[in-house]
Amino acid sequence: MTRGCFVTGTDTGVGKTVVAAALAICLRQRGLNVGVMKPVETGVGERGSTLSDAEYLRAAGGAVDPVDAIGPYRLAAPLAPLAAARQAGTVIEMDRILTAYERLAAGHTLMVVEGIGGVLVPIGHHFNVRDLIARLGLPTVVVGRATLGGVNHALLTVEALRQRRIAILGIVLNHAAIPSEPSWKRPDAIDTRQGDSTVELVKELSGVPVLGPLRHEPMLAQARDAGLGKVAAEDAVRTLADLIMKGVP
Repeated sequence: MTRGCFVTGTDTGVGKTVVAAALAICLRQRGLNVGVMKPVETGVGERGSTLSDAEYLRAAGGAVDPVDAIGPYRLAAPLAPLAAARQAGTVIEMDRILTAYERLAAGHTLMVVEGIGGVLVPIGHHFNVRDLIARLGLPTVVVGRATLGGVNHALLTVEALRQRRIAILGIVLNHAAIPSEPSWKRPDAIDTRQGDSTVELVKELSGVPVLGPLRHEPMLAQARDAGLGKVAAEDAVRTLADLIMKGVP
């Protein structure tokens, strides 16, 4: 049985793609054959020359799998998956995602799968991200923000996963850059007490390992590979890799 993890988030824009890519790099550096997947992605083509998340994961993970296999549903509208699919006149089907996953997993020892938005984001007419995680049977890595509001978002996500008895490897709290925010709200100016208190409260109340916070890595915007290499060397990512590898024969 292929092992791995499903990287989900407390919200959109919390750094899931960077964490998933860095984790794939870290595991590859340990000699493992790692596959990556982004089952559903929206807003593809809306970001100019920027790589889509599926392409980003493929490049970072050194995968040779076709991008259409890594990202079976890549939709143009920058909307929630169900809304983007409706606008495109298509229906996102669970079986198609599961079939694509099984084909990818057959060629790899480990799979790192990145979700979209939070766990209750609707994907198809009758299923959401949490339903997909449950069907894949992978333990989760929850990525959240080490900022004000991060405690509530993290605890709600943990509660939602526990309702379905989905295993949680850990919570990674992240200082993700938000270019649209005024400078005084950006991670380099965050009150240290705010981040520290978020980490401590989530540790105290979640009952699962809490890792980080990951520092904002400015190199990511300048040289992707070098930036991801630095994130992959962070203690939080290395610890997650250790947890995942415990399930590898």
